[in-house]
Amino acid sequence: MKKVLGFILSVVKGVLASGILLLALATFFGGSYGQTICLVLAATFLLYWPTKVRDKLGNNISAVVRTLTILSLLAIKQWVFVSEPKTSIYKTESYKKELMAEYRKCMQAWPSSTTERYLTTQYGKVHVLEVGKKENPPLVMLHAASMGAHSWAENLPSVLEEYHIYAIDNIGEGNKSELDNALVFPDSPKEIADFYLEIFDKLEIDSAIVFGASNGGYIAQTLAYNYPEKVEKMVLFGPMGLTQLTNTSIAMMSLATMYPLQFLRDAVADWAIGTAAVCHEKYGAWFNVIMKGTIPSVSAPVPMTIEQKQVMDLPILLFLGTNDRIVGDAQIAKEKAGYYPNIQIEILNSGHLMAVEKSEIINQKTAQFLKN
Repeated sequence: MKKVLGFILSVVKGVLASGILLLALATFFGGSYGQTICLVLAATFLLYWPTKVRDKLGNNISAVVRTLTILSLLAIKQWVFVSEPKTSIYKTESYKKELMAEYRKCMQAWPSSTTERYLTTQYGKVHVLEVGKKENPPLVMLHAASMGAHSWAENLPSVLEEYHIYAIDNIGEGNKSELDNALVFPDSPKEIADFYLEIFDKLEIDSAIVFGASNGGYIAQTLAYNYPEKVEKMVLFGPMGLTQLTNTSIAMMSLATMYPLQFLRDAVADWAIGTAAVCHEKYGAWFNVIMKGTIPSVSAPVPMTIEQKQVMDLPILLFLGTNDRIVGDAQIAKEKAGYYPNIQIEILNSGHLMAVEKSEIINQKTAQFLKN
């Protein structure tokens, strides 16, 4: 029995030490070397404790001293070597420049008539891509998390002739919008809705059709619930806010930002934007810089409740992907979306970035939906 308990204890200590060492590696990459030293020592004492100390103090007192030593090191790591509050969502200025260079490359797919505007808001400056005839009705595009307003290039052909387009860079992410304070951003569904109401007012949009992908889809739903007069119709592409953001999603993105290893970023890219070649060809380089160079200041999406969905009777076109790792099982998402009274649901064989991966069929179905 003693051998079994000893083996179990060794396994537990090994797992805990491995976790501490992984965290130590992250602090090392982050340049917090004091925290790294504390964590390495804590892992070392967890796995190894000098026999001389045990013999001198006795097993019981030695165990107490060992435990207190490990806890003290973790406390020093937590409260003495405290990281400075971040002042930017970019890890370095060079990463910001690199991302802006990628933004310019992505903009080559947009019409030359596109105007770039900056709005002054309560949280900072908001960048907007504006294109199309001004006399046309407005259509607002809210991009996927970790992408940018430029990522709607593949979906412009079906709407450009009929609508005046406003593609908005979501503030707090790596793009051309910029927070005044990296620690102050819309941090609740109502604050997000109020913020986008402010943007609509500054753009002089009374009401609009709204496209939302991923986190942009969550923003669209939140705006439509809080200010239904502002949203005439919604087209949602693998939106957050239907299903709960899983721990796997959080862990995958954390891996890419905490450990600057290319093979990890490649794996996270396949998981997040899908394995389709077109997604990587068009936005792989962009997404890679986002992962290695930014720490976003955005709130996690909160799923809409059944009661909220039931009172939102605007026309909605929803696209779900069978291989969408972020939204999850398409059938479960479809069931959750079924509480919207006036919704049309299309399930496609695609990953999360479906507006790019399946742009042709999506553009066709979107054009039909808008005409109806």
